[in-house]
Amino acid sequence: MAQNNDVLRIFLNPIAPFMADPDVTDISILRRDHVEVRKRGTGFEPADASWETDEDLMSAAKSISEYMGRRLDKRNPIVDARLPDKSRVNMIVNPCYEYEACIVIRKFPDEQLSLDDLKHFGSIDEIGITILETIVRMGKTIMISGGTGSGKTTILNSLCGFIPDTGFVVTIEDAREISISNRLKIPLESKRAMDEEDKEVTLKDLVRTSLRLNPRWVIVGEVRGAEAADLVRAFNTGHAGMGTIHANSAEDALFALESRYLEAGLNITDRAIRGMIARAVNIVVYSEMLPDYSRKLMEIIEVEGLDRSNPNDLYPSYKIRTLYKYEFSHYDEYTKAVGQFHVVEPPSWINKLKMLPNFKMPEFWQEQKVERN
Repeated sequence: MAQNNDVLRIFLNPIAPFMADPDVTDISILRRDHVEVRKRGTGFEPADASWETDEDLMSAAKSISEYMGRRLDKRNPIVDARLPDKSRVNMIVNPCYEYEACIVIRKFPDEQLSLDDLKHFGSIDEIGITILETIVRMGKTIMISGGTGSGKTTILNSLCGFIPDTGFVVTIEDAREISISNRLKIPLESKRAMDEEDKEVTLKDLVRTSLRLNPRWVIVGEVRGAEAADLVRAFNTGHAGMGTIHANSAEDALFALESRYLEAGLNITDRAIRGMIARAVNIVVYSEMLPDYSRKLMEIIEVEGLDRSNPNDLYPSYKIRTLYKYEFSHYDEYTKAVGQFHVVEPPSWINKLKMLPNFKMPEFWQEQKVERN
């Protein structure tokens, strides 16, 4: 721990107070004398921090990358890594950045937030937590969607806490952020090539390798590219799993997954891709940061497949069932969002819940019936 603190003190000394502040969530170093800081529940504000010269800032960026085993220079001007305190750091230098260097740090709390914490903050209610726990216990495949800073990773970590110790759990990430306490866990992390002779190990490589480890669960920290094809294949071959993806709604996450799948460059039609995703993804969770900087779990939807009600439709849409949603009402006199969480429909697999050991059907589903199959 002392060595880790030394690294932070030496390379990031001008922003050391903000790194130590538990209320600070984001630090953006745009130039040597322009630093922006965001605290929990607020927007970015200018910070009193600077490096003496551009060379000092560049030296700090390169030192951090070298310490993390990455290369940062004009030939490799972008580095995404993890600091010793588990904060995520992304660095961009010239020629991809107008100035000397840009360093963006996203801090994570020392203790991961639980769903109970999210309930305390008003991000979800008790019914929503019960629905999510039930979904995980049923071994459903889940995509967690939202924008940057919407709480996707926090939700992912919280759901991991519901995974039973009945099979191996493989986690796959670029920079390790998933915190899971399961005894049978296999955490994997991608690797950038340090030079021309070094070998890069991508998320796609790791997803493909994970299937040889006989996992029960495959969890990808963030689906960004061609690994989507292998993840969908894993979901369609009996593996439970989760992943996060950037999207602007729950349904939009499915379209985003389609576009990531296309990056694999496989000889397959768009319609076939949509069909495989419709079979692979059972649940989509959508979280959003509202204008008042509060985070809300906006929607949980079930993907029932493709809508084949029109036999002449050559490109059918997804058949969606909304299980749970947040309905915004208004902003109060303190410009805080006011709304309410609602149960909309029960899942199509509600009758299978009776097979879960020691499971009591929640009251909010007891009187509801599935109207369509």
